[in-house]
Amino acid sequence: IGTLEANISSDQSTSNSSASPVVPSPRSITQSDGVVLMDGLRLSKSEVDNLPDSVEDPEFENRIKVFNNYRQFGSMYAAKGNNKKAEWAYGNGIKQTEQTAGTSLQQILIIKQTGLEFRLNRARCLHSLGRR
Repeated sequence: IGTLEANISSDQSTSNSSASPVVPSPRSITQSDGVVLMDGLRLSKSEVDNLPDSVEDPEFENRIKVFNNYRQFGSMYAAKGNNKKAEWAYGNGIKQTEQTAGTSLQQILIIKQTGLEFRLNRARCLHSLGRR
């Protein structure tokens, strides 16, 4: 977990410096018994079945902006030591990722990675608040 936290910390410092989101493309896909491993994320085959690698979707770009807003709010509040508001921002970010359906492998990868990032940051805030 320590290396994941270090990676997220370094990702946060680099994500705050640029305004445009980094959009990864699905690289390694392994399939077995109803499970797909895509860039280290475990997904069900039904989630990714018959989806294109990427699509042009201006609506999804707006969703990425929403994700980035919650990420920045959480980072700002955490930096100020206000872990309660940071936890709120990450919790709302988690809700946004759960309500977003991807229409391509690339979008699903972004949604899942962002949701994981928000969950780890929220857990870090809860730990700082003494809740687990």
